[in-house]
Amino acid sequence: MINYLEDHVARFAQVLRSFGLPVGTSEMLDALEALKYIELMDKSQFRAALKATLVKDPVHDAFFENAFSAYFVDPDVRKEQVQGHQDHLAAREEVKKELEFQDTALDLNERYLDMYLQLPDMEQKRVKDFVSRTSEGKNVTSSFKPILEKVIKGALDYQKERRKELRLVPVEPVGEEEIDAVLHQITVGNKEKDLLYRNMEYIDESEYQEARVLIRKLTRRLASGISRRYQHSSKIKRVDLRRSIRAGIRYGGTLMDLKYKQKKMQKPEIVILCDISGSMLKYSQFTLLFMQALSESLPRINAFVFADNLEKIDFMGFSVEQMTQSQIWGEGTNINTALKNLMGNHYQVLRKVSVLIVLSDTKSLQGEEAAKKLKEIKRRVKEIVWLNPLPKADWSRYPTVSLFQKYCSMRECSSLAQLSKVLTKHFI
Repeated sequence: MINYLEDHVARFAQVLRSFGLPVGTSEMLDALEALKYIELMDKSQFRAALKATLVKDPVHDAFFENAFSAYFVDPDVRKEQVQGHQDHLAAREEVKKELEFQDTALDLNERYLDMYLQLPDMEQKRVKDFVSRTSEGKNVTSSFKPILEKVIKGALDYQKERRKELRLVPVEPVGEEEIDAVLHQITVGNKEKDLLYRNMEYIDESEYQEARVLIRKLTRRLASGISRRYQHSSKIKRVDLRRSIRAGIRYGGTLMDLKYKQKKMQKPEIVILCDISGSMLKYSQFTLLFMQALSESLPRINAFVFADNLEKIDFMGFSVEQMTQSQIWGEGTNINTALKNLMGNHYQVLRKVSVLIVLSDTKSLQGEEAAKKLKEIKRRVKEIVWLNPLPKADWSRYPTVSLFQKYCSMRECSSLAQLSKVLTKHFI
C-alpha cells in the first residue's frame, strides 16, 4: 500500500477527532516528522512520538492510551474487532425484530438499542414479553404504539441510572468499517471510566474534587487560547505571512512589502443561563464550575440560573452546594419567564459584543412565547449558543428543539469534553 504509515497516522488521528481531541493537519505533519527520528519497530518509541505530537492537553492522556491500544493491533485482532462490530450491528437488527408492536418496529434509536443489548438476559426477556403482551392485548390499536415506546424508553433510562455498564461514551460512526470497529471497541472498553467523557449526570459526589481539578486544567488552556488573538497593525511586531505573500504577488512573489500583526487581547462578554430544574441540576453545577474557573481570566461573565424564575449568580465564593439552596431549585422549567426576566431586569448585559449561552434540555412550558423572546434577544447580542444535554438523536421528539434552533446554534453537551469543545469552537 502506498503511504502505508501516513495512512495509519491519518486514520488514527480521525479516531482521536471522533472523541473530541483537537487533531488537525499540522499535528499529523508533526507526527510524521517525529517518526523519522525514532526506531519504528520500537512500539514504546512509536507511542511516545504520536503522543507528543497529537496530544496537546494532559487531560487527554488516558484516552490516547486507550485509543492507541485499540487501533495499533495485529491483523488478527483487527479482524476480531471488525467481526465484533458486525455482530453488534446484526444484534441491533435482531432487537428491532424482537421489539415489534403489531409487526411494526418500535421507534428506538441506536442508543436505546445498545442499552437494551447490555441488559442481562432475564431483563431483556421481561422487556420483550411486555412488548408482546401489550401488542396482543384486547382493544389495542396502533394509537398505543407511541405510549409503549415511551414506557420502554423510560424503563431503559431507569436501568441506565441503576447500571453503570449501560453508560457508554457517545460517538458517531464515520462510515468506514475498520475505523467504526475501533470506535466501537474504545466505546465498549472504556465504559466512561474517564471523567472527561462521562455524562455529567453520572459524576458521583465522591468524584467532585477530581472533576474540579479536571475543570481547572480545561479552563486554563481555553482561557489562554481566547487571549492569543492577532490583529493587523502598521507597527513592526510579527510578520503576517499570509498577507505578505499576497502583497508580494505584484513583485513576482518577492516579499517586498511585509505586513505585520500584533497581539490583541480579545476577551468576549459571556451571559450564561443555566437550567436548575430537577433533571438539569448536575449539568448546571459542573457548567457553572467551568464558567467560574474561566471568570478568573474572563471577568465579563454574567451567570444566571432559572427554573420557573431567574436568579443571578455571584462567582465570588460560589460552590455547587449553593445550588440546592436556591429558591427556585428543583421547580418546573419555564424558559419564557426566565428570558422575560432577563430582558426586563438585566437588559444591560445583552449587548452586540455579548454571547448568550443557554444550558437546558428545552423541555419547557410556553415554548412558542420563549422562541419569540429568543428572536428578540438574537437581535441584541452577537450570538446565542444553546447547550442541550439530550442526545442529538432524541431532539426530534421535542417540538421546542426545532422552535429554538431557528434563533440559536444548538450543540449536544452532556460531558466536560463536549462542553470544552463547544466553548473552544465558539471562542477560539
